[in-house]
Amino acid sequence: MKKPIAVIGTGYVGGVVAGALAYLGHDVVAVERDLEKLASFQAGAVPVHEAGLAELMEIARADNRIRFVAEVKEVGDIDIAFLCVGTPSDRNGDADLTAIRRAAADLGAVVSGRTIVVTKSTVPIGTNVRVQVDVEKAMRAAGNEGSVAVVSNPEFLRTGSAVGDFLHPDRIVLGSDDSEALEAIFEVYKPILDQELPPGDPTGLPDSSATVVRTDVTSAELIKYASNSFLAMKISFINEMAQICELVGADVETISAALGLDQRISPHFLRPGLGWGGSCFGKDLASLTLTARELGYSAPLLEATRTVNDLQRGEVSRRLRRHLGGAQGAKVALLGLSFKPGTDDVRDAPALHIAETLYEDGVEVFAYDPVVKHLSEHAEIERDAVTVAATLEAAVSGADAVALVTEWSEFRSIDWNSVKDLMRGDLIIDGRNALDPQEVRAAGLTYEGIGRPYPIQ
Repeated sequence: MKKPIAVIGTGYVGGVVAGALAYLGHDVVAVERDLEKLASFQAGAVPVHEAGLAELMEIARADNRIRFVAEVKEVGDIDIAFLCVGTPSDRNGDADLTAIRRAAADLGAVVSGRTIVVTKSTVPIGTNVRVQVDVEKAMRAAGNEGSVAVVSNPEFLRTGSAVGDFLHPDRIVLGSDDSEALEAIFEVYKPILDQELPPGDPTGLPDSSATVVRTDVTSAELIKYASNSFLAMKISFINEMAQICELVGADVETISAALGLDQRISPHFLRPGLGWGGSCFGKDLASLTLTARELGYSAPLLEATRTVNDLQRGEVSRRLRRHLGGAQGAKVALLGLSFKPGTDDVRDAPALHIAETLYEDGVEVFAYDPVVKHLSEHAEIERDAVTVAATLEAAVSGADAVALVTEWSEFRSIDWNSVKDLMRGDLIIDGRNALDPQEVRAAGLTYEGIGRPYPIQ
């Protein structure tokens, strides 16, 4: 009889992993220590905004394939455990491993026999070795007989499209020195690799062909960091080109499109704007840079990638000073709070950094987001720095400038004549080059994009 799979942590990654594995037919027990989030899952709700996840959970619950518990000790008899807990940056820029090492120790206290621990959390190089030691140490302390194998299986889930990325991946990376453990996790993913998905796939995506990368633990750990660092570097590169475009009068959108036609480069992640955000890029860059530095290498390209991104987030305040002769006393409306469309995730969101910078300059900041209706006490921002408006109209009313920060699709159909009537000023800063400049200007507003000539032809 097949034993259930434990998924420890049900955030943006763990929630998708748990829901998707249960949808695929595995019996899943998901562990969530946050009692409010746990109660939400147990009541049949999904406390994170992720397209398709609610549908997966509904299918899993209907088939009695998933249950939620508060502690690892409640998982029961399992063969496989996926670790999906958070690894936020600490003060030094390294990943805080408190949660994952606690989860490993908690597992060791309850498992016996042959157990495979799968690390999906993004962790610094060498962490999987620590995880195995932590599990084995706890097993011995509890008097549990058995053996442990650890598989590094980094996640490549984009927030907002994570369900599609899990069910229709480009590649699946499995790293371990234990061939039997690799084969066991390979079998877990077999329905995805064969694209033999059960009815009800909420993504609507066509069948995909994923490549499985079987490798050692260290290489698997580094693949994740290398991937995110490279993507962040592409964004910083095109943002640096945008700065040069404004100096010479070129159009970065034309340049980006031409670059993307080169198959060696591809058009992906060559979108200029106000910088990247989210819980991955900045954290992973910092952790990889620190690892390199500890081993005697300065990693100048990684350092520059972060520096350019930090500079790009200052575009709104720089443009305000240029147009208003100073920002003190101005009112600015930010369109978008989440770090990207399709999610309510505000971790390291450019909007929060922009709002705080403007607030320090004496600007009154309002923001509107289609999904984020309030900022929790855990948001990385001074509480008085921004007022979250219930409607777009409330946000832009009396504003001297409006800045689009997150390119939600609904912002492309804004009635700019109505916005003009509500505003005190006339400046529109298109921080994602997502708007139609001619529509904005036709309403009598001043349009500025990122890296685009003035006026745009």
